[in-house]
Amino acid sequence: MKTIQIMVLLAVALLVQTTLVPVVAGGGAPIDLILIVVVLAALQRGPIVGLWTGTFAGLLQGGLSGGIIGVSGLTKTITGFIAGVVGSRFILGTIWHRLAVLMAASFLHTFCYLGIYTLIGSEGPAVPISAVAVQATVNGVVGVVAPLVIGAAPGMTDRFRQGRNPLSRRRWIMS
Repeated sequence: MKTIQIMVLLAVALLVQTTLVPVVAGGGAPIDLILIVVVLAALQRGPIVGLWTGTFAGLLQGGLSGGIIGVSGLTKTITGFIAGVVGSRFILGTIWHRLAVLMAASFLHTFCYLGIYTLIGSEGPAVPISAVAVQATVNGVVGVVAPLVIGAAPGMTDRFRQGRNPLSRRRWIMS
């Protein structure tokens, strides 16, 4: 991923996270699209890119979502850096490896977030461990499926333009 692609993905994730996800899921959506972009950028480009992407994305998200500005930035910075170190030290060639890293990063992010609120002494959100597990699972699945769909999209559009529609009626008619 190039820097421009990371910035565009962050902008789209931030836009969807702050506008569409609360409307569709009623405010209690167990997904963090910005964290997914930070972790995927860190896995592809290394710890320094993960650190800066996490810092930038977290500060933007913290400024738009309310609360104490900087907490989300710090937690996403830590998570992006550690995900980048893991991605540079280990071979993460399969989908299962990426799923495990995304889920672990979600757990790390949530525990850092709650830990920072505890250290500050401010009353932070109370999150049950089951909600953290659900969010980690959803983040992992979306983080694995989304790049596959985005990667397959250009070929799908070419097939539709050439008239090879896999959903066309003639493929489903039984003789």
